[in-house]
Amino acid sequence: MNPTKRLGRFTSSEIYNLTKKDRTGKKFGQAALTYIEEKNYERKLGRRLTEQVSARPLDWGNLVEQRAFDVLGLEYQLVSKTTLEHPDMPDVWAGSPDGVKNGAVMDIKCPYTMKSFCQFYDINDKESLLNNHKSGEQYYWQLVSNAILTNVDKAELIIYCPYKSELDIIRGMAQEQLIKWFDYVSDEELPYILDDGYYNHLKIITMDIPQEDKDLLMECVIEASKMLVPLSS
Repeated sequence: MNPTKRLGRFTSSEIYNLTKKDRTGKKFGQAALTYIEEKNYERKLGRRLTEQVSARPLDWGNLVEQRAFDVLGLEYQLVSKTTLEHPDMPDVWAGSPDGVKNGAVMDIKCPYTMKSFCQFYDINDKESLLNNHKSGEQYYWQLVSNAILTNVDKAELIIYCPYKSELDIIRGMAQEQLIKWFDYVSDEELPYILDDGYYNHLKIITMDIPQEDKDLLMECVIEASKMLVPLSS
């Protein structure tokens, strides 16, 4: 992931805000206007806005994502360290997909709470994602955005939570990356599922990305781009 390429640009992870309309359904709603305003702040500052992010869920997601790729197999390619720009709007739109596979873009979610994992596990398609998870809209439009940036029509939302037997491997990975807080938590304080329980540690939700959704997001980005100030040099 290249922070410089994301500065002042609409990014896949937050681009869902631009789909929010006001009561008339014709103009941007408050969420969209706030997001545009934040991008303009970054453009004027010449640096990204910093926000307080809880370290443990962030560390967990970044670390366990690597483990998920080991489980997925060689047909998946990890590309999360690469930031893509829209070819026609490189100064406006960027995204960092987690991976790609045979004409599909993918995103991996490694929930830090067991409730979130269980909610994810019950999702099977676009409709259940949008209706049954509190962050469903955000995750869906993230996939749409990354599908546009990678020029594909399919997406996979991959949910991963390690089996208890995998925690020693993950602890070893944490030591290699000098993530110290792992030394002070017990297994019971970490997300895991039972090896012989109801849940599989991996669930793959495959979705077609309709052209109409791509077109809608494209229209939103084009309209929002008219409200951006120039990037600081």
